[in-house]
Amino acid sequence: ARDGETLLYEMHGDQNRTVLEFEEISDYVKWATITAEDRNFYEHHGVDLKGIARSLFKNITTGSRVGGSSITQQFVKNAVLTPEKTYTRKIKELLISFQLEKKFTKDEILEMYLNEIPYGSVTYGIESAANRFFGKTAGELTIAEAAFLASLPNAPTYYSPYGSHTDKLEIRYKYVIDSIDRKSVV
Repeated sequence: ARDGETLLYEMHGDQNRTVLEFEEISDYVKWATITAEDRNFYEHHGVDLKGIARSLFKNITTGSRVGGSSITQQFVKNAVLTPEKTYTRKIKELLISFQLEKKFTKDEILEMYLNEIPYGSVTYGIESAANRFFGKTAGELTIAEAAFLASLPNAPTYYSPYGSHTDKLEIRYKYVIDSIDRKSVV
């Protein structure tokens, strides 16, 4: 910024990202993200077999394309592997996810995930998203703002508040905010 001290954003290649420590991220963000992406995050070992089975069942019976990847798997897909949809890549994702869970704590994995995931356009990581959408740090976000941001990574382009599916974004946002376990974030 003009004052020579304020950091407006950091560029990592073509990605706008500012990396934070776990303690710098609002608990609202953590729990909204877990609610939106992986409710059993603290209970499984990198792969949520129930989530995978549930998504397979829905995909087969309804023809939908519901995902069943854990937060750990999503981190691996975004940070380590490519997003291609092949069985080989999925097997690599599962194996690396198990290895990550052995090496890092759940909080460390959640921190890496929140610093890595895309929130739309060139905005990557929760700090950049908080700044872009609300002009705040990730530590200052309210529960409503956290739920809004947690709604985006599932499909950042589709759910973009600047796109043509704002009605779907609103439905997802309401689902997330209504589903957050308030006891966990108090």
